[in-house]
Amino acid sequence: MAGAQAGTADLKPQELTRAVQAFLVDHGDLCLAMYTWPRDVTAADQQENSHEAVQLPVLERLGVVRSVEVPDSASADMAAAAGPTKRYSLTAKGREYYLRKKLVTLNVHTQPEEHDADFCVAHLTLDKVVKWSPPEPVHDHLQTVVKYTYHIKAAPFLSDPEAQKVFPIVDRIIRGAGTQIMTATVQLKDGRWVPVLPGQ
Repeated sequence: MAGAQAGTADLKPQELTRAVQAFLVDHGDLCLAMYTWPRDVTAADQQENSHEAVQLPVLERLGVVRSVEVPDSASADMAAAAGPTKRYSLTAKGREYYLRKKLVTLNVHTQPEEHDADFCVAHLTLDKVVKWSPPEPVHDHLQTVVKYTYHIKAAPFLSDPEAQKVFPIVDRIIRGAGTQIMTATVQLKDGRWVPVLPGQ
């Protein structure tokens, strides 16, 4: 640890810049946690105005997904009372945003989960490092939390006013380009500052 401590004395913003850039190359995608397709929206979902019951019809109007009605898995009487289930699949346009790569996310219990793909509608790149916390030892490595602003390249369909309304968090991130602060945790490893990924 003495060597690591010595390294912090020479910590320069450009070192953290490289670490955040490396993080965003592989983990700068803004995704919607729609890991698998097709996706079903039941009559109950529609009655409750669930997120996808509201979002997917907008994406269908924009040509990103298409829907068909499928029989309900319950009995015929219950199905008639409940109404049809809509099954949404990606169109050719939508498949352009279905990113097939290993993704590690945190579940509701803050445990890492790995997925093979996700529907990703924007990508962030570094604007500039703004500040960072004093490095502290964590699991035998010095770590610091870096605050940065970002540029963003978003899917064109997100310029649609209704899409902005049904994806408010995405819209807020898009509008925050250049001003909104994001954070990334980096650690000193083998003399270099590198990203710390979920679950590490």
